[in-house]
Amino acid sequence: MDNENKILLNSVRTPSSVNVDSNIQFGITNTNKPIPLNDIDTTVSQFQQFEKERKESTTYRFYGVVSPIISNPIFNDNIKISRNGNNVTSKKILSSDIFEKDGWIGFYNDELDETALQFNDNKSALCEFFPFDPGYDRLKMLDSDGVPNYLFKVTYPFRNKNISLIRNSSKTLEDGIPIIDKFTIKLNGRLYTGFKTAINHGLSVNDSIKLLSFIDNTITLTNTVGDLALNERDYRVFKLGNQSNDNKFRVFVVDIDPFSIDFTIGESTVKRIVDGKESNYYVREFKSLTTDYKDYDIYPAAYGTTYFNDDVAAFNFIKDVDVDGLVDNLGRPLSELYLTIVKNDSDASLTSPNTQYWMEQQSGLTVNADRFWTPIIAGYELENNENLNYNVRAYGDPDYSNNLWYGNIDETNIDFDGDIVEYNVNDLLERRLELVYHRINTVYRENLNSISNDIFLDKKEGYIYNPFKKIQIREFSTTINPTVNLQPLIDEFNITEPSEIENLKNSFGVPDYAYSPVPNLYRWRTLLEIGEVDETGVGVDYPFESGAHYMYLNNRFMFQRQDPPCEFILISDEVTLGSSSVDPGNLQQEKFVKLLGDPTYLNYELLYLSYNGVQSTNFRPILDTILGNPPNIVNYNGISGLTMSVNRVSYQGEYELGKRDVAGGCVDLSLLKQKDVDDVC
Repeated sequence: MDNENKILLNSVRTPSSVNVDSNIQFGITNTNKPIPLNDIDTTVSQFQQFEKERKESTTYRFYGVVSPIISNPIFNDNIKISRNGNNVTSKKILSSDIFEKDGWIGFYNDELDETALQFNDNKSALCEFFPFDPGYDRLKMLDSDGVPNYLFKVTYPFRNKNISLIRNSSKTLEDGIPIIDKFTIKLNGRLYTGFKTAINHGLSVNDSIKLLSFIDNTITLTNTVGDLALNERDYRVFKLGNQSNDNKFRVFVVDIDPFSIDFTIGESTVKRIVDGKESNYYVREFKSLTTDYKDYDIYPAAYGTTYFNDDVAAFNFIKDVDVDGLVDNLGRPLSELYLTIVKNDSDASLTSPNTQYWMEQQSGLTVNADRFWTPIIAGYELENNENLNYNVRAYGDPDYSNNLWYGNIDETNIDFDGDIVEYNVNDLLERRLELVYHRINTVYRENLNSISNDIFLDKKEGYIYNPFKKIQIREFSTTINPTVNLQPLIDEFNITEPSEIENLKNSFGVPDYAYSPVPNLYRWRTLLEIGEVDETGVGVDYPFESGAHYMYLNNRFMFQRQDPPCEFILISDEVTLGSSSVDPGNLQQEKFVKLLGDPTYLNYELLYLSYNGVQSTNFRPILDTILGNPPNIVNYNGISGLTMSVNRVSYQGEYELGKRDVAGGCVDLSLLKQKDVDDVC
């Protein structure tokens, strides 16, 4: 039973008493004991656990969009392909009816067939614009049926490769960047020597350089052959660019008397020098971490179009990319991955009238006519020089096929040759000098001469694109870690066991990829953690969820015409029409019709007319007599011979790529005969 205590106020006891505060003490006892803490009970920080899991994760999930910029200024032929029932036919579109729309070359349909007429797998529509083949369905990211025209892969640089940029040269990239030209630069009354390199040199003003295997004329003038005097000396870059300050990426100037030095193409090279160390030059090779279309989903992006009305494609990699244990071409943990886009040849359906037509057209080719596209070949934007190996921009040889960098590439490849880079051990950074480009053409264009009765040459002008888009998953610090010298400690404590030396390295935080110029001396750039930013603001940060890093990729893809430098000329073909004795087999007439239908056709003019054994230039009265007025010259097969000059506009560069269908970006399309759309529709 609980005890009860009563407290009586003092004022109740006596009239003079004053109430005061009173306290009663009582004890509290408890027979229970608290559960003691043990090693399974701890305080967990959500942030620390998140950071731990993020740092330990090597799994990536990629998604994003690709915004293509694609045009179709080159095409197989200027024809309208149609199908009526089981019959696939074609109709030549004359140059006067060829139009350009949003970077696509084609025609406006001025015929309406309500039966089964189809163009490019679409029902015909009056006044609808149709590009010439390859057209939309073969060039955009996805065709109209949702079939991809390109394969996406995730790759990484895994090893280095050495190549020779100069044909028949004993020197390679390991020997430096080749020199292909020398010229005199005059500045403020003084003469300097300018050199042009085969690729971007990557130099800046005041950079220290070494000239290798040059000819020292101060020695050769005394009949003593040698270049040691030049090779033993370093120089500084005085300026970039030629006399007009153009071509700064390929031309550098040094303060050398132009008469005292000379070079040998294919042998003379240049290297950048950083604190006494020569740079290394090489090609990076890339290895795929994904393989096939099943590794990702691709679909049209909602409301996604570029400024040029090219459809944007969205993608999501279903396959996780795990980089655990992978190192790059320099033996470092991966800091870069690449979204690699490769043009495929699986976009042609046999039910398509286009496919049926071109397969039939290619049946007479001496090469594999089962493909629509040629196998991909790859190369670099080299300077204009006939001694350089294959160039994706232009060709320096009549037979370019014997001078490929990398051939027979397609979407099934696992390894790809990539960019040309420079690396210096005193910088501890790779500097990209030259992008690699993939080049592709249609089988028909590439081999046109074999089926055109020698009227036209092969059309070597194709498409090029850069397949590699960098994904920066980590960053190296902008500063080099202070040099760590373990040799004094090793000597002091007489450390000889490799395991002990390794433990010593770990205690000083020396990574496996650190550069060691001499034993036990280490320099490196720190690989920053995800979410870590150095003092210059360099670093990466992206979402982490469910054990994986999520990265959104927003890339632009340029699928562009293979344009060399341009110049405008006129080409004239002489044709003589007449009877079977004048034109056996109507070969001249066939040639004339083809020339009139060529998209670069400008006009024709009569040169002379053979009539009653006499050549005349007074055409009008004779033509009115023979042909009527107006004369039907196209179908003329009379006794007299009509000799004409057919004029075409030709757009070609310093390097011949074959006949150009239409003008490139450097030529005005208005030079072609055109009519207004209103005249058609």
